[in-house]
Amino acid sequence: MKTNREEIVFLYDNEIKNLQAAANRAANNLSHSSEEVRSMRTKVDGLNFRIHDLETTNTSLNVRIRELEDLLDNERNRHNNYVATLEKELQRMRDEMAHQLQEYQDLMDIKVSLDLEIAAYDKLLDSEERRLNIISPGSSAANNLSSNVDSGYANGSNLNVSSMSGPYRSGRAIPSGRRSLTPGAIDNSIKRRRTVIDESEDRSLADFTINATSKSDLQIIEVGNNGRYIQLHNKGTEEINLTGWQITHTAGNEELTFKFTRGTKITAGQTITIWSVDAGVNHEPPKNLVMKKKWPITESSRIVLANADKEDVASYERNRTNSSSHASRHRNTGNVSGISSAGIRNLFSLLY
Repeated sequence: MKTNREEIVFLYDNEIKNLQAAANRAANNLSHSSEEVRSMRTKVDGLNFRIHDLETTNTSLNVRIRELEDLLDNERNRHNNYVATLEKELQRMRDEMAHQLQEYQDLMDIKVSLDLEIAAYDKLLDSEERRLNIISPGSSAANNLSSNVDSGYANGSNLNVSSMSGPYRSGRAIPSGRRSLTPGAIDNSIKRRRTVIDESEDRSLADFTINATSKSDLQIIEVGNNGRYIQLHNKGTEEINLTGWQITHTAGNEELTFKFTRGTKITAGQTITIWSVDAGVNHEPPKNLVMKKKWPITESSRIVLANADKEDVASYERNRTNSSSHASRHRNTGNVSGISSAGIRNLFSLLY
């Protein structure tokens, strides 16, 4: 009986120990599971915060994308407007060039008609000279004619001749003084010696060919032939700050650079003239700027306008061209008799 009781107590003790061990393991497992739950909750919270942060970033990036798209559209529209403006300006310049070419053609037509008219008057004058046998003063024939007239009119005829002065054209005398002839004084015929007159004329013309370009609203419009000034014109509608801009004038082996001072500006439609120091012009900025040196003077020159970034925005090239011509004429005058005072008066009325 005692043995059975001891065995039963031993079995219950073992069972209790096993149950306590199981309870301890369960408690440990529960603690571990709780720790894992807390860790997972922490990770979930971190992931949720990360998701929220990424969503915020995504929203800001989408807003930035829309802003860039709007900016791109604005830039595209501005570029299209700028291209349209350039095309309009190009078309205006083409129309202006066509108009100037038409004006030049009209002027050339007028010049040709005037040349033809002058040639016709020269021919008429030559025919009158041949008909009236006019001789250039100072020649031997003129001296002989003077002696013949003096001897022929020694019988009481009056011939009052004032001094002859004025220009001479191509060897032909054009009197600018006044000769007074007494009407009826010349009644007898005058015998004149046959003379030979050689006439020649040399002409030399100088002209300049100009090539001007501009990449902006500021352009070089004129350069003085005497090298005393350079003119800039703002053809745009906005004011331009010329701080840091410079003009480089190259003439042969000489090169001179003029830099605009700080604060120099040119308003829309304004013209600025940069004068040499010897031009005798007062320094009146911003319209009249007097430099400390002289612009070089040669037959060919190049002027370049550069902005503050050293980029060429306008240029002006001028080259001189020369042309010459020679004309000569051989003319004979024969013996003429019976020149009346009325004919001489008609000649002088034609010449005056």
